[in-house]
Amino acid sequence: MFNRREAQHTLGERGILGDEGVAALLSTIEQLRTEVAELRDRVDSQFTTIAAHAEIARQQAEFARGEARADLGRSRDTLIGLIEQVRSERHEHRPGAAPGPSATATNDRIAAVEQQVTQLTHTLDRCFARQNELADTMTAFLDTVLAEQRGEPVAGLSLL
Repeated sequence: MFNRREAQHTLGERGILGDEGVAALLSTIEQLRTEVAELRDRVDSQFTTIAAHAEIARQQAEFARGEARADLGRSRDTLIGLIEQVRSERHEHRPGAAPGPSATATNDRIAAVEQQVTQLTHTLDRCFARQNELADTMTAFLDTVLAEQRGEPVAGLSLL
């Protein structure tokens, strides 16, 4: 009498309890969204940290450059002063003019100028050494920060 057909599920139809496959897929998608959001937050945090470290390194580099410029300026001023002092003290004897300073006084002045030039050389060497130490410190600092970010061991450190 009645022809009963078996109901076939098509794409848009669901059973009484719902489609479990779709529910599982939606749950998986929601988990992925949560994981992506957490990953984005971690990347943003790491970017902020790296940016802060880079800004600190930039400021320290500018400070080091400023110090180096100031040291160089002081050294240049000292050297110019010494040259001007030598020029002003240099006395050429002209025929008919009063005699100049004695040879001993001249030698003493030359020795004093040589001593000042030696001190200037030591000051410049110390300035360059300090600049190199600061550059090495900044390099080690940045290497440490980047190694921590990557989870790598810090280069140059050993545990004995």
